[in-house]
Amino acid sequence: MNDKFMNEQDAPSAKQAECFVTVNGQRYTACFAKKFEAKANVSTKEVPVLGKLMKGRKVTGMEGKFSMTIYKVTELFDDILETYKNTGYMPTFDIQVSQHDKATSIGRSTKIYRDCIIDGEMLLSTFDAEGDFIEQTVEGYYNDYDPAEKYKNPDYM
Repeated sequence: MNDKFMNEQDAPSAKQAECFVTVNGQRYTACFAKKFEAKANVSTKEVPVLGKLMKGRKVTGMEGKFSMTIYKVTELFDDILETYKNTGYMPTFDIQVSQHDKATSIGRSTKIYRDCIIDGEMLLSTFDAEGDFIEQTVEGYYNDYDPAEKYKNPDYM
């Protein structure tokens, strides 16, 4: 029987985070961000092998996507679109996300998502007489990421 258990205090709070966006060398505190997710999609190919009934898989690549919901208190992302509209060049940007719940024993995790590019629909203007807060979803891809800081494994693992 396993006599080790996870410490409930080590479940990191998603609210204990900070975010920065860097565009053209200018770093902005993204305290306007409400929600952020970055995901890596691993691509594989089927590898049939003579004499084996089970087909194998081999990793062939990886793609990075992000999604960020923000309160529309800035036109930072609108400016990126405007640059593209006027010049045909869309500036890339970096997103740095850190999570640190001081109630845990696991420390801090920081990842920097490099060369991000916007993909999909962007909210430019909206109003609603019965509406709530104006929120915008920014989605796109990143070309690389750096794990600047990593959680440490707890002693009970």
